[in-house]
Amino acid sequence: MKVRALAMGFYDNSRRRPGDVFTIQGEHEFSKRWMARVPLDTPERTTGSQQALDQACLKPLGETRRVCISVDEDEAEGGLISDFDPYASEGE
Repeated sequence: MKVRALAMGFYDNSRRRPGDVFTIQGEHEFSKRWMARVPLDTPERTTGSQQALDQACLKPLGETRRVCISVDEDEAEGGLISDFDPYASEGE
């Protein structure tokens, strides 16, 4: 049976992230809390940990756009994250 992760979960010694499609052994392993059934011909998809980090963005409450954290190249050697305020109005 193939399923899609609806939320973060753990199956077969692997973290499954939302959108991942994977095969489970049967109905007894299905969890309606974080899985949805998909057709058997749906291609399997796994989000790796680095890919998940690359896609990680902040979405402030009430906001419809996404604000991503970026690292200033000048500060990258020191490991500092650039200053930003996700709640500030654009143009400030």
